[in-house]
Amino acid sequence: MAQHTLRSGCIAVAATFALALGVLPLTAGMASADTPTETVIPAALQNTPPKDLIVFAGTGGFLHQSDTQSTFVWTRYAGGPDIPVPGVRNNGIPGVWGAGSDVVATPSADGFQLHDMDSGTTATITPGAGQSYVGTFGSRVLTVTKAADGSVTAFHVLGVTGGRQTDTPVTGWPAGATPQATVVAGDADSVVIRYTDSTGGTSDNRLALVDLASGDVTPVMGPVASGARVVLSGKYIAWYPPYTTGSAAQVHLVPRSAPGVAENIVQVPPAPLGSAYTSNLRQVGFASDSLLITYAVTHTGPWNGDDTLGYPLYAMPLSGSTTVTPVLDHANFNTLQQEPGGAVALGGSSITDWAARLVTAAPDGTPTATAVDSDPGVPVPLDGLAFGGGKLYTVPRWSTGQDYVNDRTVQLGSPPTYGAEQSFGQPFAPTHCDTAATCHPPVATGDGNVSQLWPDANSQGDAVTVQNPNGGAILVTPGATGGTLVDSAGPYVVYNGGSTKKQYIGDAYAGGNSHILFSRPLSAAALSGSTVWVPGSTAGSLTQIDLTTQRTVQTVATGAPCVPSELQAAAEHWVYWSCGTSGPAGVWDLATGKDVPVPAGLAQLGDGFVVEHDTAADRLTLTDLHTDTATTTDLANLPSGPFADDRRVTWAVDKYAGGIAYLDSQRNIHLVDPHVPASAPAPAAGAFMYPGQQLSPGHSLSSSTMTLTMQTDGNLVAYLKTGKGTGQVVWSTRTNGNPGAYAEMQADGNLVVYKSGGGASTGGALWSSRTYGFPGAYATVQDDGNVIVCSQAGNYPRWASGTYARPQSISPGTTLKPGWWTQGTYTRLVMQTDGNLVMYRRRDGAAIWSSRTYGKPGAYAVMQTDGNFVVYKSTGGTGKGGALWSSRTDHNSGAYAVMQNDGNLVVYKSSGGTGKGGALWSSGTTTTAR
Repeated sequence: MAQHTLRSGCIAVAATFALALGVLPLTAGMASADTPTETVIPAALQNTPPKDLIVFAGTGGFLHQSDTQSTFVWTRYAGGPDIPVPGVRNNGIPGVWGAGSDVVATPSADGFQLHDMDSGTTATITPGAGQSYVGTFGSRVLTVTKAADGSVTAFHVLGVTGGRQTDTPVTGWPAGATPQATVVAGDADSVVIRYTDSTGGTSDNRLALVDLASGDVTPVMGPVASGARVVLSGKYIAWYPPYTTGSAAQVHLVPRSAPGVAENIVQVPPAPLGSAYTSNLRQVGFASDSLLITYAVTHTGPWNGDDTLGYPLYAMPLSGSTTVTPVLDHANFNTLQQEPGGAVALGGSSITDWAARLVTAAPDGTPTATAVDSDPGVPVPLDGLAFGGGKLYTVPRWSTGQDYVNDRTVQLGSPPTYGAEQSFGQPFAPTHCDTAATCHPPVATGDGNVSQLWPDANSQGDAVTVQNPNGGAILVTPGATGGTLVDSAGPYVVYNGGSTKKQYIGDAYAGGNSHILFSRPLSAAALSGSTVWVPGSTAGSLTQIDLTTQRTVQTVATGAPCVPSELQAAAEHWVYWSCGTSGPAGVWDLATGKDVPVPAGLAQLGDGFVVEHDTAADRLTLTDLHTDTATTTDLANLPSGPFADDRRVTWAVDKYAGGIAYLDSQRNIHLVDPHVPASAPAPAAGAFMYPGQQLSPGHSLSSSTMTLTMQTDGNLVAYLKTGKGTGQVVWSTRTNGNPGAYAEMQADGNLVVYKSGGGASTGGALWSSRTYGFPGAYATVQDDGNVIVCSQAGNYPRWASGTYARPQSISPGTTLKPGWWTQGTYTRLVMQTDGNLVMYRRRDGAAIWSSRTYGKPGAYAVMQTDGNFVVYKSTGGTGKGGALWSSRTDHNSGAYAVMQNDGNLVVYKSSGGTGKGGALWSSGTTTTAR
C-alpha cells in the first residue's frame, strides 16, 4: 500500500528561497484486488509462570484452580476433561475440601456433601449436635466438640456404612494431652493432630497419629517445634522448620508404621547455586524413599530467569547426602502437595512447558516427574493496539500492572509478514484500558510516533502526548479538561476540550509551551497531511482547512443528511463521514467526487476500504470501495468486549499503509492484507499540492490572486485572477506542445512536469523545481501570487516562481521583469511576458491602459534614477538604448512611480506623492478604474 508523507506548515516567503538540483524518481507500487490474506502473531506470554492453586492431591487426581479457570476443578492424573467443583474456596487447611483420596467435600444445607470424583456419586454426612467440621479424609469426616472456653473435648470420625451414618469417637489420648482443633496432615487412613503434653511440668508440642477406621490415637515420638510443618506420606510422618538454612535445615521423620520409634533426622544441604546465593528450606515431600525439596532463594547481583520462573525442585535420598539433584528445572516453591504415592508439584523447563506434575519413584527409586495437567503460559493483556505507517504498536500490561509500548514492522503480502518486536518505551499517558470507563489507547501517527490522551496531566489540565521511539514525548497542552483526542497524524493533534467547549489544533513541533496552532468551535474533525477536514456550514458539506494558513483548501458536498458527528481521512483520497452509530455513513472519493454509502457503526477508514465492528453480530466486516462501489464481506468473528468503542483496543486499521489487525480471544494478533489497491492521492485542489498528488490536464490550484493551471497543451501556467476568471500569464514552465502532460508533487520534494505516459519510474520529465531531497515538501499558490515549493522541515520555501505582488510604490532603480506585477484597490499593473506594460481593472480584467509595446517578448520596465519610467526591449537598457516607451519624466532625479488605490499610475517627483502633489506623469485612468 502507498504511504503518504505528512508535512508541517510553510511560512509564506516572497523573495528568498533555496534551489536544489536534479530530478529523482518516485515509485509507487500498486496491488491488485484479491481475497484478504492473514498471518497470526502468537500472543505474548507473561514472563512469570501461570499460577495454579493446588488444594490437595488424591490417589487418582487433584483439586486445583489455575489463573485461567473461574472455579476449582478436579483433574485426573490419567487425563480427561476437568470436572468443575462449585463451592470450593481458597482454604489451605488440610482436609477442609478433602485429602488422601478422590473425594471432594463441599458444604450443604444439611451438612457436607462428599463427591466421589471417580464414580460420580455423592454422599451426605451431617455432623451431630455440638460437632464442628474439621475436614474430610478419604470418605470420612472428622468433627470436633469444644468446651465453652474453646478447648477440645472430643473428636469424632463420621462415615457411612451400609447406607447409615456412623460416628466413631477418637480415643487414646495420653494423660495430660490437650489436642488442637485442626489437622496438620492427613490422608484417607489417618490424620496427624498436634497436641500439648504438660505432664512433665513443661508444655511440649507433640504429634499424634489418629487411625480413622478405629479412632485410636498413637503418639509420635519426640517433641515438635511450634512452627514446624508436617507431611504424611504413605511411608513416613515428617516435620521440619520452614525458611531455615544451614544446620537448622533438618527434616525429622518416623515410620508411619511405627510412629513411636526414635526420630531420624535428615540434614538438608543447601541448593547447589553458588556462593552468591542463600537457599532456605521451603517445602518438602516424599517420593517413596526420596525427599523432595523446594527452596526460597535470595542472592546478590541482578535478577535472573530463575527468579522469574522459580528455582528447581530437588531430591535427595533419605539415607542422607551432601548435595541435592534437580527433578524439575523450575518449580513454584509453594505448591508441593503430598499424595499417597508421591507428590504434585507445579513447574517445568520454561514458560511454555509449565504443568502440574506428579512426582513418583521410578522402579530404581529415582524420583520422576510426569505432567498431569498443562498450565499454558498466560497471554499478556493488551491495553491498546495501534497500526500506522507499516508499524504495529501494542500496549502489553505485564504482571507488575505496568503498561509498556512495543512496536514491530509489518509488510503486507500473501501472507503478511512481520518483524521482531521492539521496545518503544513506557507510555507517558496511562491507558487505563483495564477499566472500561477510562480507556485511552494510543493512536499511530504514521511517522513512527504514537499519540495519546492524558487526562489531567498537569496543572494546565489535559495533555495530548506525541511520543517517539527514543523514549521522549512532547505534550500538547490546550489548557482544558474533560476532553477527547479526536485525531492525531504526524505532529498534528485535534483535541476537543470539555471544559472550554472548543476544538484545539496542535502541532508538536510548533513553538510555544502549549504547541497549539489555533482553536475553533467543537466539531468532528479528521487530519489529512497538514490539513484538517471539518463539517461545512451546511448539512453534508465538508471543508478542508490548511493548518498553516487556516485558509479553506476546498469544500465538498457529500449529500449527507446531517452535520457529521465523525470524520476520518485516508490516503489524501478518501473522507469518511458518519451521522452516528445508527447511520447513515459514507465515504467521499476526492478524485471522482462520488459518495459511497457504507455500513454505519464502529468504523475505521483505510485506503479504499472501511472496516466495521458489528457488535450486534460479533463480526468484523470489510467494505471494499476502491471502485466507488461498496462490497461488504465478513472478515472475522470478533465478540464485543467491555468497551463500547473498542477501536485501537481489540482491532485497528493502518490508514497509511493499508493493513488490518485484530485480537482473538487468546490475544493472538491477526494481521490482514485486504488486497485493496493503493490509491493515488486525489488530484490537487484548492491552493495546495501535497506529496503524491498530481495536477492533471485542465486542473488548477488557486489562491485569491493567482491560478496555477496544468493546460491541456502541456504547459504549467500561472495566471493572475480577475473578477471574471483567469487573467494575465505571469509565469509558465514553457512546456507547451506536449498534450496530456501533467504535474506531480513527488514525495522526494520535487515538483515535476511529465509528458503523457511518463512518470517517476518511466522518465519523461519536461520541467522540475529541482527540489528533490526534501521529503514531504509540497507546492502551494500563495495569496501574494507566488507559487512555491515548501519543505516540511524548517517551514522554508525551496523554490518559488517569483510571481508575488511587488510594492505599489516603484522606487528609483527598480526593475519590473516579465511577469512581475503590482496592484492597487481597483487595478493591477502587469509587465507582461509579451513586452507590454498593461493596467487591468480587477473586477472584470479589462485592460484600461498599456504602453502598447506588445510583440516584444522579454521586454521589461525600469523606474530610472533620472526620474524616467521606461519600457526597454530585452536587450536594451539605460545607456544601451532600446526604449520602447517612457513617461518622458527624465531630469527628475529621485522621482518614483505609484500604482495608486484610485486606479491611477503616477510618476511623482522625489518630494511629491499622493495628496502632496508633484505629479510628473499619470495614466489618467482614475475614472475608468472602477
